Amino acid sequence: MINDKIRQKILEKFNAPLQYPQQCEALAMAIQEATGQTLGTTTLKRMLGFVSGAAHPRPSSLDIIAQYLGYPDYNMLAKDLGEDAGISEFRAVESIDSADLEPGEQIQITYNPNRVLVLSYIGDNKYVVNESRGSKLLKGDKLTIAGFYVGFELLVSDVERGGCHLGSYQAAKQGGLTGVEIL
Repeated sequence: MINDKIRQKILEKFNAPLQYPQQCEALAMAIQEATGQTLGTTTLKRMLGFVSGAAHPRPSSLDIIAQYLGYPDYNMLAKDLGEDAGISEFRAVESIDSADLEPGEQIQITYNPNRVLVLSYIGDNKYVVNESRGSKLLKGDKLTIAGFYVGFELLVSDVERGGCHLGSYQAAKQGGLTGVEIL
């Protein structure tokens, strides 16, 4: 999610309220017209807090927002807002974002010690566990996950088992995921 200062600048530039997730589609079109670049409506919904997702937007998404607001990149926007961009960093992270997958695709994630999960994407940030080795998650569990990032914890916002919602789940708390791949 982006901070309130940037959200306010977006609202001023867009010159229309953003009270409902559906309005992100119009904002996405305005951003594409202004920058020539595409920023997906799902990404905008996550960035603006309408849906849960990755805590930190991708650097490329932040750069597109900055360009929409008239800055060459996000670092210049942060500097102009008086924020110390040095307290955060952009780095390449091997990752899979649920928004980039098609239903039916399978992914494999690994983490220590010797944990393996094979998941099938069923759409809308939801997965079914096909295989679980060493994990507390079981075959058949339905998971809600926005993305997978090597070096970071696995954050599951909801686990459904046998029709019952068990709540959120964290894995790979020490050392993060060691691998993510589309099978």
